[in-house]
Amino acid sequence: MTMPEKVSLSNKIIRVFSSLFLITSLTALSLIILTELRLGQDQELRSLTGADFLMSRGLLVMILSFFLSLTGLITSSGITKRKRWSWLASLIMAILLILLFPVGTIFGLKLLLCLFNREVKNWFRSPVSGGETIPPAEKRAYGLNLDLIRQLEEREKLGKK
Repeated sequence: MTMPEKVSLSNKIIRVFSSLFLITSLTALSLIILTELRLGQDQELRSLTGADFLMSRGLLVMILSFFLSLTGLITSSGITKRKRWSWLASLIMAILLILLFPVGTIFGLKLLLCLFNREVKNWFRSPVSGGETIPPAEKRAYGLNLDLIRQLEEREKLGKK
């Protein structure tokens, strides 16, 4: 089964932002290394340039960005393999993207709208191979099964005779 358009779009959004998070992480790491190599141990120069601030906040940004990048790549792989947990991970990524104003907000909202689309939900419902398949919502039977009720009534009548 080929990947539906909305699922493919969701996967692409997550991969692009995973790449951007990786670039952010590598940029923060290179700035930290460059600062250490250029400034050395001169405390006056370090305080004038804000190197201490960069070291504390830059490490945090680097670690957080790297974690988000790995999470996005794993989620993207899960989407491709139709893993059910990847829908929830995508939802969390969409909420995080909404917080990254302005560009992340746009793509986060688009990802959120895609995730609640029927074809996306159906993509995650049916397994890739084997196992029990959950039928799509339009093919599920709702209400009472009258044939089953008739069979039970016939059994009761036969049991009373």
